[in-house]
Amino acid sequence: MKRAIALSGGGTKGSYEVGVWKALLEKDIDYQIVTGTSIGSINGAFMVTKQYDEAYELWNTITMADMMEDGINLTETLEGILEQKQAIRPFLKKYVKNKGADISPYTEFVDRMIDEQAVMDSDIDYGLVTVQFPSLKGIELAKKDIPRGMLKEYILASSAIFPLFPMHKIGTETYLDGCYYDNLPIDFAFKMGADEVIAVDLRNSPAHPNYVNRPYVTYIKPSSSLGTMMNFDHQLLLDNMQMGYCDAMKMFGKYKGFLYTFTKFHAFYWKAKIEKFSSLIAKAEAVCSENSLKKLAKPGDMKNAFGELEAHLGEGRRTKEDYFIRGAELAGEVFALDKREVYEFSDFIKKLRGKILAKELCDGADLFVKKNKHSILVKLTDWSLNKDSAYITSCIYFALKEEKIDSYEKAGCLTILPKELLAAAFLFVCL
Repeated sequence: MKRAIALSGGGTKGSYEVGVWKALLEKDIDYQIVTGTSIGSINGAFMVTKQYDEAYELWNTITMADMMEDGINLTETLEGILEQKQAIRPFLKKYVKNKGADISPYTEFVDRMIDEQAVMDSDIDYGLVTVQFPSLKGIELAKKDIPRGMLKEYILASSAIFPLFPMHKIGTETYLDGCYYDNLPIDFAFKMGADEVIAVDLRNSPAHPNYVNRPYVTYIKPSSSLGTMMNFDHQLLLDNMQMGYCDAMKMFGKYKGFLYTFTKFHAFYWKAKIEKFSSLIAKAEAVCSENSLKKLAKPGDMKNAFGELEAHLGEGRRTKEDYFIRGAELAGEVFALDKREVYEFSDFIKKLRGKILAKELCDGADLFVKKNKHSILVKLTDWSLNKDSAYITSCIYFALKEEKIDSYEKAGCLTILPKELLAAAFLFVCL
């Protein structure tokens, strides 16, 4: 039985793959084949030679200066770009001159970091993906197909992400980044002899959705955004590495959670609360379907609530336990608990308890005592525009606790404030 690791391209998002590797080591999961595209071909070379410490050190110390001359971070915000406005002009001048960024530091970096002899001599097979230009023909190369002394050249070809990086020439041939053919080489891994594959995607939406639920593929992808492909912010790289570790541990059954990470979640201990939360959701859905409420909420409006619950769940049938955990996560988001931490589930609940606003600050809980349904809806709409989620959730929590919410208000909350109602319902059930 041969197991392969398939690694995605994605620039600086690649630190996520090293976090997954850490989980593989802790779970003592071995592999006989590694395939990679672009940054995956670099991380893959380290995996083939089993140099985890060196890979970690690379991502712990890498800077823009290791990649390009006069480079700029491609952050997700306009502010991040404007902070680098002094660097933009020299970057653009060299970009035009070189028909892409000046990546001479990256070429030296690959030459320094990759031990070609160790890769070629390893018992673990290795493959990378690149693309010929101008034919745009995808090229899959196992190490047996790569001439001695040329591995680093083909890694540079696999990661020539034009137009940011210039195309890469080897002899008379010109190459582009392998992402233009297959950014996550699962197929290649099977062609190289794998019986099962652990695939590490760097995209939130899967590059190969057909493989997500296959029994012979363990598909690991980010639970949150990894940022842009060229952002060298040190903390972001470390956070993404931690995310990769946690997401992998969830896939391997060590941890629970979707957006957050939980240890020591024992479903039998929480069974009664899981059932109660599920019952609340079911009754809320029924409220939206009542004939008397057609003007207030349509049956389809419940999708807003289910959309909140089902975000990050992935494909497949949802369970009551899934909804319960997502209820906890929605409350965590409302009260801004750190997604990077690993929590014992009971401790997470305690932290949430401490975040609920004091009752005397939640005067809005009395809103639901009013009899005028229209005025309640107007006020809920005003809340959605002008109040923060922590205040709204705390008010709904106290209203639920004191039995001030009836079917009409519940329907209004579902259609206008689904996240806050679900978070408050979770807290009501658990506290």
